[in-house]
Formats: sequence, C-alpha cells, structure tokens
Amino acid sequence: MPSADLHSRSPERIEVQTNFNEKELVKLIPGSRWDGENRLWTVPRTWTACCQLRGVFRDSLVIGPALLDWAREERASVDQVLELRERTVPHSRVDDQLYEFQEAGIEFGQLAGDFLLGDVMGLGKTIQALKSLELPALVICPNTVKHNWVDEAAKWLPKATPYLIHGSALQRRKLLAQAQADPTALVIMNIEGVRGHSRLAPYGSIRLKRCTKCDPKLGDPKLTDARCEVHPKELNGFGFKTVVFDEAHRLKDPRSLQARAAWACAHGPTVNRRIALTGTPIANDPSDLWSIMHFLAPKDFPTKSKFIDRYCLQSWNSYGGLSVVGVLPENRTEFDSIINPFFRRMTKDLVGLQLPPKIRRIVKVEMGAKQAKAYHELGDDLVTRLDDGQLLIAPTNLAAHTRLIQLASSYCELDDDGHVTLCEPSPKLDALEELIDELGAGRQAVVCAVSRQLIELASKRFAKSGVKHGLITGKVDQWDRKKALQDLNEGRIQVLLFTIQAGGTGLNMTAADTIIYLQRSGSMVDNCQSEDRVHRIGSERHETVQVIDIITQDTIEPQVLTRYVEKLQRLDEITRDRERQRAAGVATTDLDELENLIMNSNLGVPS
Repeated sequence: MPSADLHSRSPERIEVQTNFNEKELVKLIPGSRWDGENRLWTVPRTWTACCQLRGVFRDSLVIGPALLDWAREERASVDQVLELRERTVPHSRVDDQLYEFQEAGIEFGQLAGDFLLGDVMGLGKTIQALKSLELPALVICPNTVKHNWVDEAAKWLPKATPYLIHGSALQRRKLLAQAQADPTALVIMNIEGVRGHSRLAPYGSIRLKRCTKCDPKLGDPKLTDARCEVHPKELNGFGFKTVVFDEAHRLKDPRSLQARAAWACAHGPTVNRRIALTGTPIANDPSDLWSIMHFLAPKDFPTKSKFIDRYCLQSWNSYGGLSVVGVLPENRTEFDSIINPFFRRMTKDLVGLQLPPKIRRIVKVEMGAKQAKAYHELGDDLVTRLDDGQLLIAPTNLAAHTRLIQLASSYCELDDDGHVTLCEPSPKLDALEELIDELGAGRQAVVCAVSRQLIELASKRFAKSGVKHGLITGKVDQWDRKKALQDLNEGRIQVLLFTIQAGGTGLNMTAADTIIYLQRSGSMVDNCQSEDRVHRIGSERHETVQVIDIITQDTIEPQVLTRYVEKLQRLDEITRDRERQRAAGVATTDLDELENLIMNSNLGVPS
C-alpha cells in the first residue's frame, strides 16, 4: 500500500513509499525523483503535488502524520485563497478610487503570493498588480505599454520610483545600475529587452551556451560574457522582490529565449512574489498554460511533458502527430484544484460593471474583376499574372495563404525588388469610407488590421477625403503613437488607424464607440486584446459599442473568423466564464452572439 510523509532529511520534499508494481504511477507526478540511497520516491512539498498524489493513488494512499499536519495548514490557506478567488462583488468604488472587485483582487494576490490575474481586458489588472507588489520590482511588458505602467505607477504606487529602461545597451546598463541602488525602484522593461540583460533558465534538453568562465572544461572559448546563456547579468543579481509579467500569454513557447530569460528573473533567490497578467491565458490550447504556471511556481509545475500527459486531451492531427484539443475530462477536477489557487479571473458581467453592450456586425464586400481574377488564379494554380505583366508566385502553401489574405483586402503590385505591395482598388476601403460617413459628426472610431500596408492605404484615403485621423503602426515612433492616442481621447481626430500588433495591447481607446476590423488576426489573443481597447472601463459614456468586421466574400476570410470562435471556446474551457456566469444568474450574451453571428454568416443569413 503506498504511503507519503514529509522527507526526514529534506523537508522541502515528500517521500513516497510504493510497491514495486506502482513505480509507473508515481512517475506520473511532475517532479518525482527516485532516491536510490533510501530506496523511495520523492516529490516536491507543494499543494499541487498533494493533489496529484491523491489523484494518482486515490483512497489507497496512506498519509503520514507530519505530512498530514502540514497539509491541514496548507488546506486552510488554500481555502482562504479560493474564497477570495470566487468573490464577485458589486462594481462600486472603494475610497473613490478602486472598484470593490479590484480590492478583492488585491487581497487575493497578497494572500496567494504568486498568482495569475486573468481579468478580462479593461478591468484594471495593472492597478491590482501595482497594489500587490513589493519593491524593488521588475515589470516585463510589451513595448507599447511601458509608458502606461509609468503613468499608472505615479497614480497608484507613488512610493515607487519608475525606471523606464530604454536606449542603447550602455544606456540601459546605466539605468539599471541607478535603479539597483534605489530600494523603491520599479524597473519597467519591454519583453524583448530582458533577453539582453538576463541569463536563460534551462528547459528540457535544450543545451545552454556556456563561456569558459561558467564551464572551464566544456565552455566555448569564443563565447563572450554577453553572449553566454548561463552567465549572470544585470537583472539576475539585482535583488528584485517582485517580478511582474504583463501580457503573460507571450510566455506560451517555453523554448523561446524571451520566456526563459523571464523565468531566470522570476526564479531569482530574492524574489518572493511573481505576478502574471493576461486576459487570455491560452493562445491555442491548454498546453499554453504550463509556461505561465512554471513562471509562477516552478516547483509545482516543473515539466511540460508530464503536464500535457496528465491534463491535456490529445488527438491525432492531419500531419500524423498529436495535437492538444482540450482538457482531459477524467482529470478535470484535479486540474482545477491545482490551477485555481493561483488563478483569479473576473469578467465584466460577473462584477456587474455596466459597460455598454457590444453590437456585432459583419459587412461583406465583393472583389473587383481584376482582384478576383488574381485571387482565384493564385488559389488554384499558385501563380497569377498582374496588370503590369509581372508574375505573382506562391512557392509554398504558407506563402499562398499569406498572398490570399493580402489579395482579399486589395489589389497588389510587385516593386523593383519583387516585394508585394498593396495598392488600389480595395473594396474594403470603399466600405470603410461608407461606415465612417454613417457615423457622422461627433462619433469616433478605431480601425485595425494585421497589414501595415492596408492601414497606410486607409490613411491615404482619409487624407484625400479630409477625415481627421491618427496612425499607430510599427513604423510610427513611440512619441507619435502617444500623441495619436491622446488626439483620439481628447477629440481632435475622428478615426485612429492601427495595426493589431502595434496598437492592440494595453492602450485605452474608449473615446471611440466603434471598432472596425479590416482584417482579423490569426491569433485569438490579438483579436481579444484589440477588441477590448474600446470596450473597457471608461466606455460607459456610450450607449453601445459597435464591433464591425469587413470581410470579402468567396475568400478564406470567413474561415479566419470561424477559427477565432473555436479558439475562444478552448479559452472558455480554461476560464469557464460561461459556466460561472450562468451559476451567478448572469447572461452569457457576448460569446453566444459571436458564435451565432459567425454561424449565420457562414450559412448566408444576413447580419
């Protein structure tokens, strides 16, 4: 009969005694190790491991007295965290500053220690994180929201001294050195920049590059300290007490250098609180969640492969491999029991926030003759001849998909270097101008697309027609982006044009009551993020918020919308928003209406 108790020599681990035929069962627990000297198995001393031990061995597991005492205390703490996790309170303000649900989120974070705040976009995750952290702290965030963190810190955490890390490598090092001498430092750094100032954490069998200082025998003598992946850098010896990762879905690929650099910062010896922020904790499937959880609690979530094997439902895909398609039903209860103590999520409906309802609409357009000819020829034969006689070729299926997305939006031409450039005519821009005319004076809109070229074409159209507008794209510097956003929010322009990558995260565009999609992203995360730039706290001034998709008929664009809904359904499997809203007697209209709209559109039902 299997038994478990606290390890007599290593109090941070649990010793597990098993019969010879139970070896494969104990291996199912992430972090399990064989102790050859004492002839027993050990697992981490965590609440997660306790849940997994009970899940694997069921009622046959005998719990020792020391572990039982520890588990009782831990259970009492977890119950307190879970009570705060589920607390849905009115949206009235506390002290004319915080909403009550935000106050509950702060209490949850302080009690949980390491936590994932998954409130939907627009409910003030930044504020709750600032109120929960200990200084000095590191905030890792997208480049587009660095200034937002500085502004919010000045209001909500005045005792902190923000250090915005930017400029050349030398300038960044000087700023970090200044910040390290300041116990009130709030270091704010973009996700890509962290890699240059941190070592990498290990992952799986990926070999870290080592210099001879780190490994005199096997190190590469040509590798400098800066390029060594093991060498401690400025962020590793800083002494942070808190590490925050904003838009934590960006951690989803554990092989990426950015994710492993963030892990190395978060798992430093001085860090006692880790905070992950994202309203979309998975981008594609439940396996994406592991990397975030490893950032928060490496002892609880040590290996991705065992996480997938135990909790992910897998299916054979068309390429002969296995794909994750959901949460494994038989381990669903255990999955919730290990995730919930770290994860709090509120939706706008659950907290009773009286935001305006979303009115969804699909506007269908038809391609012109030459655009349709190029589109269908490229789709059928992977090659088409453009008006100027040049051949547009798609050598691979991926290239063909990209070209078809481009041609669905407008016609195109090839420049002298053979690069594709979008050009007129564009039925989408025709429809866009009509929609802006419909809005009339006094109403503002934001317009987004994946393609920068399409956004720039729209800008040229508006410049000709005299529509006052601003631009946020990858080619626009950060100061002009900030001015464009201010111009929108202060009413100096009617339309703000932005690419989803450059402007779809962390920005407040609530002055507009309409968002128009010229293109949808293939990423569910980017779509959700960009949509809630306008539907968030601050949009109460509007009666409704319009979400309009302009899609081209007889193209692959309807499939993009369908896949978006499928990914939203997988996200709901993790967040269980609809289930919780129904239990609270709250309508689940938004996702239901989106599903119905897409289904009816595919069936040809007018929107």
